[in-house]
Amino acid sequence: MATPLNIEFTEDDFKEAGSYDDLKHGEEYIATLLEVDDIVASTGNTGWGFKFSVEGLNLTSRIWLSGGGKWKVREIFNALGQPIAVGTNMAFLDPNPLVGNQCVITIQKEAKQDNPEEFWTNIGRHTPLVVADATVL
Repeated sequence: MATPLNIEFTEDDFKEAGSYDDLKHGEEYIATLLEVDDIVASTGNTGWGFKFSVEGLNLTSRIWLSGGGKWKVREIFNALGQPIAVGTNMAFLDPNPLVGNQCVITIQKEAKQDNPEEFWTNIGRHTPLVVADATVL
């Protein structure tokens, strides 16, 4: 038997939540980095999971820190405002200060293997958020 609780509902609790179906394949959206966590693949490879908020929905980019995955590390850091130069030592690379930064992401839809009529919503690409200077010369 469940325990009754005293819960107060606010207007935010009644707002209609977005749907991953609303994010369109190939379209660009502004994303805010919410957090970064350490991750480990089943193969033992280590990496980071970058959790983004996109139109009120959460999407994660997983990057691996060895092998051919370093290009994605560079892409995400560059997009979030911390360019990586040739010769950068990854032992000193800290993703935590990037939390709260924004970038532009491109949505990628992939059919699920068990049901090709349903799709996974993923981040295909991360690019810098460019804000035009409104100063008139």
